[in-house]
This record gives sequence, structure tokens and C-alpha cells, in this order.
Amino acid sequence: MDKPHMHEQELAADEWPFADPTNTVAITTRQVLREGYPVLFVSHDPDGNWQVLCGTTTDEKDALVICLGEAVQHDRSIAGLADMPRGWSAWRRSPGDSWTREPRSLEPDAE
Repeated sequence: MDKPHMHEQELAADEWPFADPTNTVAITTRQVLREGYPVLFVSHDPDGNWQVLCGTTTDEKDALVICLGEAVQHDRSIAGLADMPRGWSAWRRSPGDSWTREPRSLEPDAE
């Protein structure tokens, strides 16, 4: 996974819809951030972090650590998920579609 990178936050405080701060950890991929793939899956993890993904890869070498503010700057539609509880995810087929949300199913503990 690439190291986190720094950037200037461009969102005004009155534009920020999340209860989480702008510097909350978000995991994305190089495909989303650097290659322009659309965000089609968003997860608000039980630990409070967010995942902002395109659905094309789960390879750790493609993962990037960014902040939630950068994720929202990249795709403003993510702001519509600001009230999504921890442990939930949302997906859509294409960038113009509405988000579908549901609680994430937890894997049973391995014995």
C-alpha cells in the first residue's frame, strides 16, 4: 500500500456534511485517485474509517490511504453518504445512479 500523501483541504467548514473530521482515514485505489475510475462502492467500516472504491481491484498494491476530505473532493456524491452508520456500505452501478445502502454482513468467526 502506498504511503499517505498530504494535500491542502479545499472544502469550507460549512460545506462539510460528515460528523467525522475531514482527516478521517479513507482507503481508495490508484485506479480511483490516479486513473479516473468512478467510485462505485463506499464502506463506513466498524472502526470509523471509510473505503472509497471502484470495484475493479482488491489487490493491496493498488490501495492508497487518503483522508475523507480528499475523497469527497474527488467525488462530491460521496457527501450524500455522510449519514451512513458505521458497519454499512453503499454501491451503485454507475456514477449517475443513486446509492443503494445496507448493513455489511460480518463474516462468522473462524474456529
